[in-house]
Amino acid sequence: MPFIVNSSPGAGLRFEPSATFPDAKAALGWAVGLERRGMRLIRIRDTVSGDTFDERGLRDEIKRVQNAT
Repeated sequence: MPFIVNSSPGAGLRFEPSATFPDAKAALGWAVGLERRGMRLIRIRDTVSGDTFDERGLRDEIKRVQNAT
């Protein structure tokens, strides 16, 4: 299922366009990288379910899905 990662830049930082990833772990990796570069308000949207997560929420969702299987 594809995930779209969006963010808002901090003061003085350049804008980075949204990016699409095939799985949750790849999207989470990109979100962590954005955070390290000073981006804020990072949101990750599951395009199949329509759910939107922040970094912590997606980590929790990945754990929940792994424990359910």
